[in-house]
Amino acid sequence: MSGKAAENFWIEQLLRRAGFGCTPQELAGYKALGYEDAVEQLINPQRVPNDELGTLIEQQDFDFTRLDDLKRWWLYRMCFTRRPLEEKMTLFWHGHFATANAKVGQPYLMYMQNLLMRKFALGNFHDLLLGISRDPAMIIWLDNQQNRKGKPNENYAREVMELFTVGIGHYTEQDVKESARAFTGWQTRPDGFYFNANQHDNGEKTFLGHTGDLNGDDIVAILVSQPATAQFLARKMVTFFVADKPDQSMIDDVADAYMASRFQIRPMLKTIFTHRLFRSDKAYHAKIKSPAELVVGTLKTLQVTKLDADLPAVMARMGQNLFEPPNVKGWDGGPAWISTNTMMERFNFATRITQQKFDALEGYFSPSQLAANQGLRRARDLVDYFLALLVDGDVPADTRDSLIKYVSTDFDGQSIEAIPDDRTLDAKLRGLVHLIMTLPTYQLA
Repeated sequence: MSGKAAENFWIEQLLRRAGFGCTPQELAGYKALGYEDAVEQLINPQRVPNDELGTLIEQQDFDFTRLDDLKRWWLYRMCFTRRPLEEKMTLFWHGHFATANAKVGQPYLMYMQNLLMRKFALGNFHDLLLGISRDPAMIIWLDNQQNRKGKPNENYAREVMELFTVGIGHYTEQDVKESARAFTGWQTRPDGFYFNANQHDNGEKTFLGHTGDLNGDDIVAILVSQPATAQFLARKMVTFFVADKPDQSMIDDVADAYMASRFQIRPMLKTIFTHRLFRSDKAYHAKIKSPAELVVGTLKTLQVTKLDADLPAVMARMGQNLFEPPNVKGWDGGPAWISTNTMMERFNFATRITQQKFDALEGYFSPSQLAANQGLRRARDLVDYFLALLVDGDVPADTRDSLIKYVSTDFDGQSIEAIPDDRTLDAKLRGLVHLIMTLPTYQLA
C-alpha cells in the first residue's frame, strides 16, 4: 500500500473511531486535509462551523421535557454534526458519568447534563468533574440531595472515586466518609445547583493525605491531580477509541499527556489518534461497534438522511438506550455488546435499512443510485465497491467469491452474464448489502 493510500486507509479508521463513520463527501474532505490535519480538525471542533446542524435541529421542534424527543435530538446530532469527535466524546462522558432518567425522572435535566458534557467534552477534566459534581441530574442520581451535615450520604463520594477518577484500590473507606462530609449541602433546586450552607459540614477533614476544612471543590481538585486518575481515564479512553484489549504502553503515554497538560482532555485525544499503535494491526478492526456506532455509521455510510422516529428504540434493543444506562457503571462495551438477542436486533436492523422504502424515496437507502454514481454494473465491481464501502474489503476470498456468485445469478439460481434490468439490480444490491451487514467484520469498527 502506497503512502497516500495508507494515509487514506487510516483516515477512514480515524473517522470510525473519532466519530461515527462518514458520508463520501465528509470522507473526501478529510482525505484532502491529510491525516495529521484531519486529527487537528477533529480535536478542535470549535473551529468548525456547525450552523446547518442548528438549523436542522430547530426545524424538528423537539420538546426537551419528553424523553423520546431528547433521544431523537441526540441521534440527529450524531448523524448530522460537522464536529463528530465532539459528539463521540459526549457519548463517552455519558457512559463515564452514567446517569439514567429512570431515577432522575426529568428529561430536561438530562438534556442540561448532556449540554454540560458537550461543553467540556474536550476541555479540562477539572472543569468537567466540577460541573458534573454540581449537575442537578447527577445530584439526584447519586443522592447528594440527601447528603447533610451530621447525616452524610456516601453515594456520590464513593462513585466519584470508584467510577469517575482514581478507581478501586486508590482510596480507603475513611476517604469515602471524609469526601461525603465535604460534599454535604451540595443540592439542587428547580433553578439549578444550590449550596445549602446550613447543611454543610465545616469541620476538619482528611482526604487522600490532605487535611483542612475541605469542601467539594477541594475534593475535585485533589482527585483530578492524582496519577491514578490519569491512568484510570487513559485506560478507559484507549479502550473506547482504540481496542477492546488496550495496550499498557499506550495507556501510559495518554496518562502522561493528561498530567503534562494539567488535566486537559484534548492532548490525551491527540496522543491517541497520532500514536503508532492507533495505526497498527493491533488496532485495526479491534473494537466491536456499539449500537450507536452501528446505527449512526450505517446511516451515514449508506447516505440515509430520513431518520425514523423509532431509531433510538432500535439502538435500545441492541443494548444501548440513550439517557438510560443500565447502572452507575454505564455500558460495559466490547464483547458485552454481542449476545444472541442483540445480534438478532443487529440483523433485523440490516434487514430494515436495506429493504425499507423499496421505491427509493428521497432520503432513504438507494443502492442502485450509489452504484450508478460510481458507474458500476458488473457483479465483481459491485461486490468490491460495497465491500470497500462497508468493511474496507476485509473479508476472506471465499466470502467475496460467494457474494459475487450471489449477485451474478438470477432469482432461480441460474448464472447470468449481466443484470437484466434496474429493478433486478436494485433487489440484488439490497440483498448484497444485507449480507455484508450480517458479516462478523461489519460488527467491528
